[in-house]
Amino acid sequence: MQTTLKFLYSLSLTFWIGSIFFFSMIAAPSIFKTLSREHAGNVVSDIFPKYYLVSYVCGAVALISSILLIYFGNHFSHLTNTIKLTALVVMIGRAVYAGEIVTPQTHTLRTEMRAVQEDSLKYQEIRKEFGHLHRKSAILNSAIFIFGVALVLLSAYTNRE
Repeated sequence: MQTTLKFLYSLSLTFWIGSIFFFSMIAAPSIFKTLSREHAGNVVSDIFPKYYLVSYVCGAVALISSILLIYFGNHFSHLTNTIKLTALVVMIGRAVYAGEIVTPQTHTLRTEMRAVQEDSLKYQEIRKEFGHLHRKSAILNSAIFIFGVALVLLSAYTNRE
């Protein structure tokens, strides 16, 4: 049972941080390099709900498997368990905030930008706010990635043979 739970924890965590790495470092840059800004925005807008769903599912699996490992009595320290659970809750919270709050706001601003002239003051104001939200999203996803890598390292350290 513990082997299965450890496997689910590791798989969900590595899949989660792998999806962040792939999207941020490979997919998004290629999409914006290849397509016009408008079309690239449409593609990314279509990907984001699936991207965040992966985060929610992986986060839930990692959290539930961690809780079950603690419940069934692993031999890790109380501090290690506290760090792991706290990091997972923070990661899930940031993913939900990015996916359910920030992403819809950026989608609304993208729609507003398309409705006004690019050289207008209104466009520049909307573009500035869009940039702010984009940075916020990037910071949230970077933090999730860093926490995830730290958890993989913690897992490797605590599962030494």
